[in-house]
Amino acid sequence: MNIKSDPRETSPAIKVKGMSLAIEGRSILHDVTFTLERGEFLCICGPNGAGKTMLLKAILGLGKPTLGTVSLFGLSSREGRKKIGYVPQRKNFDRMFPARVVEVIAAHVSGAWPLMISSAARDKAAAALRIVGGEHLLDKELRDLSGGELQRAFLARALVADPEMLVLDEPMAGVDAKGIVDITALLDNLTKQRRMTVVMITHSLSVVEHCATQVIFMEGGTVMALGKPAQILHDPRIRETAFTGHDHEHAITSGKGEY
Repeated sequence: MNIKSDPRETSPAIKVKGMSLAIEGRSILHDVTFTLERGEFLCICGPNGAGKTMLLKAILGLGKPTLGTVSLFGLSSREGRKKIGYVPQRKNFDRMFPARVVEVIAAHVSGAWPLMISSAARDKAAAALRIVGGEHLLDKELRDLSGGELQRAFLARALVADPEMLVLDEPMAGVDAKGIVDITALLDNLTKQRRMTVVMITHSLSVVEHCATQVIFMEGGTVMALGKPAQILHDPRIRETAFTGHDHEHAITSGKGEY
């Protein structure tokens, strides 16, 4: 007897077809089409205002396309986003609020702020932090963390639910040169060792060169180029438009410097 496999098990991680998005009559994204296979590392690049963050929101089901479709692992974006861990660029919390890392991670699992941390929740938080090399941060307060430590904490928060895809919006912002090196190595490991799909908005040329398997270059809400890093980075105009002015993020090549 032939047993048919569920097509969702082999569907691409992301499939966007003819997607346009408008807000209050203003066009934001125009006819975006691309496919990302599982286990790939996609870097989305482009100048400020190119539509990169809105593309992420549309993928996550947080913005409804005016035209076209978005699917995640063969599911609608609303259903498929349950398989995604998300690290936003802006961390919306009061730095003076006495929140510990373990509480932030546990709250993500339960969906509510924990009055007490169970041993099981603590173990899950510690395991997620161990993946990102941040187990020592477990009981630290957020207000005491450096930029790199804060990113590790929120990466662990995104990973604690064992997602199939990690989506990050400019994770190197506010991180010093050493932190950039460490986080880049961690993200590279997630795709190569754990076969996790990673989608990241970045202005870092070095991250693209070291990690990306696919690159999207956006401008004016349109995908202007899509392909392998070597293909995209061969165009000097793209290099100039997408990466100039972000030299502090290029320090991964030497691991030196700070800002």
